[in-house]
Amino acid sequence: MLKQLEANIQKNGLFGKEDRVLLAFSGGVDSVVLAHLLHEGGFNVTLAHCNFQLRGQEAEKDTAFTAEFAQRLGLRFFTNYFDTTAYAQEHKLSVQMAARKLRYDWFQDLCDVQGFDRIATAHHASDNTETILINLVRGTGIKGMSGIPAQQQRIVRPLLFATKEEIRTYADKQKLPYREDGSNAEVKYKRNFIRHRVVPALQTLNPALDETICTSTTFFRQSAQIVQAYAQSRYASICSAENGLLRINIGLLKNEPFKETLLFEWLYQKHFRPRQIAQLCDVLDNGEQPGKQFSSHSHRLVVDRRDIIVQALAAMAVPGSYTIREPEDTAHLPFPLRIEEVGRPATLHMLPNEILLPYTDRLFPLRLRRWQEGDKFRPFGMQGFKKLSDFFKDRKLSLFEKEAVWILESPEHIIWVVGHRLDDRCRINEHTDRLLRISVS
Repeated sequence: MLKQLEANIQKNGLFGKEDRVLLAFSGGVDSVVLAHLLHEGGFNVTLAHCNFQLRGQEAEKDTAFTAEFAQRLGLRFFTNYFDTTAYAQEHKLSVQMAARKLRYDWFQDLCDVQGFDRIATAHHASDNTETILINLVRGTGIKGMSGIPAQQQRIVRPLLFATKEEIRTYADKQKLPYREDGSNAEVKYKRNFIRHRVVPALQTLNPALDETICTSTTFFRQSAQIVQAYAQSRYASICSAENGLLRINIGLLKNEPFKETLLFEWLYQKHFRPRQIAQLCDVLDNGEQPGKQFSSHSHRLVVDRRDIIVQALAAMAVPGSYTIREPEDTAHLPFPLRIEEVGRPATLHMLPNEILLPYTDRLFPLRLRRWQEGDKFRPFGMQGFKKLSDFFKDRKLSLFEKEAVWILESPEHIIWVVGHRLDDRCRINEHTDRLLRISVS
């Protein structure tokens, strides 16, 4: 197995014998075998053990075992204790995710402080099989079929060529002691369920399941790279990003023979699921009326007349109303608004983000707010009133564009649909002696 390990390290360019390698060491059979192999191969390896204080005395025994094993091989080691439960509660994470973050953050800190070049983990071919099956269930597309990468920045996984059975056989042959984590047998966790229920069933069909999947991941990985490169090239032609919105041109997209795959590549990182993308394609194919919406936990998508428009939910989380008590009272507003009194003759630059209106004693306090259904005003140059919903429809604003509109109003009425139109009741005449200029930077 040592020759296989050295060949795998060299093939993937993971590290050399001159590099300082920090090995994530749990005390289980996988990390024990990898530590032994690296030591036997003459690599410069140091052990790093995490005690997450989740398993009582068993965790303490793991920590003691780490010290004993390091002394047996003559290796340096580091140990750190974490209050994982408290960290998970504070950051609203599952215990498993909290432990993962604490572990890798500490490893990175050790690299920075102690000068390690690589962080090695003992992931193996059987872990890779489980990961691919989990990704298949989640619906992660072809990228998920690529499995566990051999290297991600500092993190390297030199043992991916070996199956769990081969690792245990090596440990038994070398008479290596190791620790067993009882929680690994609990099928309430998704990975453990895959490991103990799904994989054995599949191995009755193909006893060499791990080897088969390990070989296939090479082709999957290359196929994923081809798909990603194609999606990126088409993105430049079909998509645009402005003002926090992603726009996907529907007309251009419909001409694409693989539009489902393109949408998956563009939208999966925004947490839209494969089923939603399939439903979106049905909407496009059926030519349904604009306005169809889809939501993920981080983004919202609207099918507009000409574009599919995507916006982050965080960008919409802006309070809906602000009071402006005097011209200088603008520091608290969600965007730069300049209000200043000007004398006659004043020049209006006729820009969409600037208005000039009479300054009367009844003008303040102003209120800046989001528009609401039922709002109406008298558009500058018109005699009658118009509902804002009709005004937006005439201007062909998308749903997101309508939701982004702000209204500036006096105690009496709307004075400005910001960035769009002044109210005609704010018209300047020959009797106006005080003027107020309002502009958006």
